This record gives sequence, C-alpha cells and structure tokens, in this order.
Amino acid sequence: MLRRGIKPDNYTYPFLLNSCATLSALKQGVEIHGRILRTGFLIYTPVSNALIDMYGKCNSLGQSRWVFDEMLDRDVVSYNALIGAHARLGEDMSQAQRVFDHMPVRNAISWNGMIVGYVNAGDLSSARRIFDKMPERNVVSWTTMLVGYAKSGYMDSARFLFDSMPERNITAWTAMINGYAQNGRPSEALELFRGMEKARIKPEAVTMTGVISASAQLGGTELANWIGSYVDREGIERNEKILTALIDMHAKCGNMEEACRLFRGIPFPDVFSYSALITGLASHGHAFKALKKFRKMQAEGIDPDNITFVGVLTACSHTGLVEDGLRFWNEMVNDYKIKPEAGHFACMVDMLARAGRLDEAHEMVMSMPEGPHPGALGALLSACKTYGNVEIAESTAKKLITLEPGNTGNYLLLSSTYASRGQWEEAAKVRIAMKEKRIDKLPGCSWIEVKSRNHCHEIQSKRSTNEGGQ
Repeated sequence: MLRRGIKPDNYTYPFLLNSCATLSALKQGVEIHGRILRTGFLIYTPVSNALIDMYGKCNSLGQSRWVFDEMLDRDVVSYNALIGAHARLGEDMSQAQRVFDHMPVRNAISWNGMIVGYVNAGDLSSARRIFDKMPERNVVSWTTMLVGYAKSGYMDSARFLFDSMPERNITAWTAMINGYAQNGRPSEALELFRGMEKARIKPEAVTMTGVISASAQLGGTELANWIGSYVDREGIERNEKILTALIDMHAKCGNMEEACRLFRGIPFPDVFSYSALITGLASHGHAFKALKKFRKMQAEGIDPDNITFVGVLTACSHTGLVEDGLRFWNEMVNDYKIKPEAGHFACMVDMLARAGRLDEAHEMVMSMPEGPHPGALGALLSACKTYGNVEIAESTAKKLITLEPGNTGNYLLLSSTYASRGQWEEAAKVRIAMKEKRIDKLPGCSWIEVKSRNHCHEIQSKRSTNEGGQ
C-alpha cells in the first residue's frame, strides 16, 4: 500500500491496529503509532480507541492508559477499551473502577468488562456487586459471572446462577459441566450433560473435554465406550485436546489398548497426550512401556511437565527401579526446574518404602515444603507394617491421626504393625483408643456400572445393620 503511494488515513489505521491486536504484534503496533503521531491522525477518536485496544491486547496497559489520558474527545468506546485492557489482565481493577465510575454513559459492554476484570482478578464479590447493579443483564453478563464461580470452585453458587438464567448459551452449559468435572463432581457433570441433550443443545469440543474428564473420574468402561461413540456420532472433531482427553479416560478405565490406539492417531503428540499415556501405562502394570514412551518423548524434544513425572516416578515405584527413580527426581528438579508437588513426594515415598528404605522415605516425607501430606504418610505407614518398623510407624501414625483423625485405616495399619512384631498389648491399645473415640471400620463400597451409570453398593457391617433395626 505504501509502496504504491497510498497513504493510510483515519479509516485505515483502526483496521491496521486491529490486525496488530489480533496477532499480538506489539512491535508493528508501536511503529504504526509512531506514524500516526507524525501524520497527526491521533486527533481522530476511532484511531485513539484502536490504539488503546491494541496496547491492551498486547499486554501493554501503561501505553493504553497514556493514549486514553492524551485524548481530547472520548466516547463510550474509549472508556470500554481501557476497561477492557484492565479486564483482560485482571490488573489494577481499582483504577478500572475509577474509569468506570467517571463514565458519562455506560452500555452493556462497560458493565460486562468490569465483571470480566474482577473475575480475572479472582475478586468474585466485586464482580457480583457489579452484576447485581446492572440495569439490564445479557447472556454475556450471566455467563461471565457463572464462569467466575465455576473456575473458583464455587459450584453451588454457579448452579444457582445457571438455574436463574433467563437464557442459556453453550458457553454456560460448558462452564457448568467443566466446573463440575474439575471440582471432582463427575456425576453432576454427566447429569447436566444429559440435561443439555434433552434441551437439544449441540455440544462443542470444549464441552466434550469436560464430559470425557467426568467419565474418566467415574472409571466405567461401558460409559467410556459410549462417550467415544457419541463424539463420532455427533460429528465432533477429534482434535488433539479431544484425543488427549479420550486417552486419559480410557487409561483411567484400564483400557490401555484403546488408549495406545488413540495415541497413535495423533500426528504430533504434545506433552499433554504423552503425559496422559505415560501416567496410564505406569498405573496399569505397563511401567517399562511408560518409561520407553518417556524416553521417546525426550528424544522428540518435548519437555516433560509435572504430570509426566508423576507417571515416570509411579513406573519406577511399581518396578522397584529405585536408583532410576532418584535420577529422574534429580532430573525433574535440577534440569527441568519443576517444583515437586504432593503427588511427586507420594511416588518417591512409596518407591523408597516398597524397597525397604524406610529411613530415606521418612526423610523424604519430612522434607515436603508444605508439611507431610496424608498420601505420602499413608504409603510410609503401610510399608512400616510390611517391614515391621514400629519406631517409624509410631511417629508416622501420630502425624496421620492429627491430619485425619477419623480415618480408620491409619489406626488399623498401626495396630497391624504392632501385631507383626508380636506387640499384642500395643495393638490392643490402638483398638481400645478406636473404641473410645468411636472410630469403627467404615462400610465397604462397591461401584457397579449399570447402563452407563455408576452406582455405589454399600456393604454394611453387622453392627450398622442391627442399629438400623433390620
């Protein structure tokens, strides 16, 4: 355009800046800004508005504010663009609130921008305050507030809002389904999905990732197969995210053959698909295959993440490859700079404890930055029973009982450890303590899959049955 001698004007510049904003091309946007200053087009309000928007979308909030402050003639779009810049980053919302409060005229975009900003900042009470003050709410307002509750784990508040919505779009349904799945409420996620089907709303790929995640948590093979068929039947594209979610689901259901088949269908696997397969293989008796996949992943130049290493360390634990596990731990911490989480510590403690290296396992538990985790302590206490180590069992059980005072298993493991060493008197004391604290064996619960739904069948003890008067 410039080579042909055609000069951009106040109509051209906004389109150029919008392109920079879409591509996050800050360098080119700054160059265009310089040309605008030299040619005097900054006096045009739409040009300045486009600059505010471009800088905001390129994460340059200070520049957005500078352009706004220099404007002589602002309209509602100017204010909305600056609020949008704050909202996108969820930063300095007090400043955004001042801009909002000084607006001569507001529209739905102004209100929604403030809600988005407070949601992104994690300030749900302020987001709800704005939402409640809105003169007229649209579907975006409702959905943004709902997404905020769901992302923060406030699923009951999200559901109340969802049920109150005058109109629900696919984003609202998806937010609720994914929220339930991410917050460990898979049955409710699938129940809502069935409601979505009845409402004749076609799910999108992102909806199905939540549905698949919920199915994976329930672990039923029949349900997993039905979900896979549903994806194909409804013509939902099997993109990489969907395939990774399906791999994870089948792996958690123990169907590693199908998980491996799906993995082979991904042209260019990434860290997420590799991690799903490696973790599944490690958890279902294919530890050496898991480690082989890990080496292949590294050979392809893909850096592992924290989930990958959970699978790798699990594989080492299940096969007794202690030295390899220690090497991978050092690799994770020193080479990949991944901060160990509770799951990594639990794997290491389990690996060391299984090998009878209880002192090292105990040291590992005590080195956890946020204090000993019940999962790691439980693995150590279980190994103490196997190897009859009363000393470590006592200190471990004491910590566990403090963290989980009502967990029957901790008392029983300590009692069994005493019994394995012939310390019957100490074992009896633990049983007496259980009775005094009214801690009894929990009833067993078997999960049974019936017509793609999971049902809990509780096995009552004689005592609980009698108390029920049967």
